[in-house]
Amino acid sequence: MATKAIETKDLNENLKPIISFGLITDIHYADNDDRWNYSKTFLRRYRNSLKLVEQACHYWLNNKYPISFVIQLGDIIDGLCQINEASRKNLNTILKQFNNISKIYHLWGNHELYNFTRFELLNGPLCSFNTKNISPAHYGIIEVCSNLKIIAIDTYELSLLGVDKDSEDYLQALNLLRKYNQNENVNDPTGLDGYQQRFIQLNGGVTQKQLHWLKEELIKAKNLHENVIIIGN
Repeated sequence: MATKAIETKDLNENLKPIISFGLITDIHYADNDDRWNYSKTFLRRYRNSLKLVEQACHYWLNNKYPISFVIQLGDIIDGLCQINEASRKNLNTILKQFNNISKIYHLWGNHELYNFTRFELLNGPLCSFNTKNISPAHYGIIEVCSNLKIIAIDTYELSLLGVDKDSEDYLQALNLLRKYNQNENVNDPTGLDGYQQRFIQLNGGVTQKQLHWLKEELIKAKNLHENVIIIGN
């Protein structure tokens, strides 16, 4: 049994993957000294994230089978950058770490929306999909290989973040939050139970338009016998 296990392991190691890609998330870079997170449970080492991204890129680029692309799942810089008035500068710094990666897809989390408006994101280096017909939303398809695609969704399409307070999008998100969260501070989950604790300002949601698009893409993939990976922040 042991011999067979070793032989199987060796065989798997010699199999060339159809495709390889990298995943990275919650980099939270900021040109700032280390400090505790909001709940004071761990230390945020903001500048050290540059080194970690460098190590990740080195691994991807020097692996036995080179990757085809990288997906950055959001929160590439920390909200502290906005407080320091250094959002654009810090974003450019962390993006330089990916210079040798041929293709990278970006998703948006709450920290992107702390630092930039949706309009700025749609017209900046973190816009990775064709948003002509869905602006200011940001979602799309990554064609990986034959019979496999990735569907990237915008989990902050409906949010108080990154939009004007007098906009229809803001009011729609506020009305939804207030339906469940009556606290003076909409980031306060006090009194909310279970899944209702998600109804706070730092979270987001998707609209019916995006859900309809997602359903159509899944039906299309099923009819074509395609495998699908769904990603979001």
